[in-house]
Amino acid sequence: SATSSSSTGSNADVEFRSLDRVRSQMTQLYQLLREGGQLNVFGAIGRKPPSSSKFATPEGPIYPTMGSKIITPNLLEQITGMEMINLTPRPTNLLLYGGAALAVLEGILSLYLHINFNLLVFCTLLLALLDQVLVSGAVFETGLRMVLPEMKTRITKHEAGHFLCAYLLGCPVEGVVLSTWAALQDGRFGGRSTRAVSAGTSYYDLDLSEQISGMKPLTRESIDRYSIIVMGGIAAEAVEFGRADGGAGDEEALVRFLRSLNPRGGNAIKSWSPELIRNQARFGATEAVLLLKEYKPCYDALVDALERGGDLGNCIVAIENAAKKEGLGWLPKPFGMVLDEGEHGKWIPIEESDMISSTNGNSLAMDGSNVDPTSTNGVPTYGEDPITSTEHFLQKYREEMKQKLASIDQKLDELDRKSD
Repeated sequence: SATSSSSTGSNADVEFRSLDRVRSQMTQLYQLLREGGQLNVFGAIGRKPPSSSKFATPEGPIYPTMGSKIITPNLLEQITGMEMINLTPRPTNLLLYGGAALAVLEGILSLYLHINFNLLVFCTLLLALLDQVLVSGAVFETGLRMVLPEMKTRITKHEAGHFLCAYLLGCPVEGVVLSTWAALQDGRFGGRSTRAVSAGTSYYDLDLSEQISGMKPLTRESIDRYSIIVMGGIAAEAVEFGRADGGAGDEEALVRFLRSLNPRGGNAIKSWSPELIRNQARFGATEAVLLLKEYKPCYDALVDALERGGDLGNCIVAIENAAKKEGLGWLPKPFGMVLDEGEHGKWIPIEESDMISSTNGNSLAMDGSNVDPTSTNGVPTYGEDPITSTEHFLQKYREEMKQKLASIDQKLDELDRKSD
């Protein structure tokens, strides 16, 4: 799972105030190292280029895709080369199968050792309860990893996806744990409580924290950044294994986050409907897949560092060394444009659209028409724009779809009359 260290609870304001100062100082340190050229891919996505670089500052953040943020399932498959099912966490029945196998084993022991079956069941339930209460299920997890040795590799690659997406988006990572035993030793992941996670990546986004607390207006850019990081683990599993097994908790975290957003002003979104939430999840997964593919050498180096038990510093060094070796750095242009055309939208790779900079700062397409990179069909798509942009766009998208369906029905009626 991905854990944002931003605190929004009223009871945590005083507790986290000193931590926020530390995080603010750490963020400034990261920025200084980035400006000095020591960190070439930290903040490579969605952030301004370092002042020392040769790139001019763009009008808005650059993500792998530009244009519309409406990502239909068909469009997701076209952009990522993956079917939607590959990015949907597979439901697990491990507890059911494990419980059934344990019941059979206890039945055999009861028959051969003449031990009361009910007593065995009671002792098993008691031990499971103690395991959960005392060590957050760490004993059960250890046994599960012994039965399924590939589980460790999958968890490592899942968390590496969160880590790298956060790093590329300019959000400092505080730590990573790959087992419940490690989480029990780290208060950021629950510590010695029943809230300890089995694996997780802790990062912080000061901009989002200030916006959630009401210090600044909540922006779509911050929501997009959070969505990409949260979906980074699922995207990593899909890229590496062809299908995501874990990540159901990440999806739930994104849903809880979006539903928790309250209106911040007169033009703020009233509520995140299921349709809006599903679209945002697809958007985050699409961006994460493209990021992980583009910065694959960095991802592989990070996975290797995590598998060798490297600490946070080792992981960052591994990422930056791989980036330097492969010539990777700040992303100067998107990979393509998403257009609201046709029934499912249209994806135009950047090579095909042949986007060039025009004298007025806008982009010029092949046909010579100006394309505003900050909007699609007049609807804002990024920057400091309010989070209403997606809702407005979806409303417009629905209206256009209704018109197209009405036109199709009319043509079908005409064909029926002609055939009669």
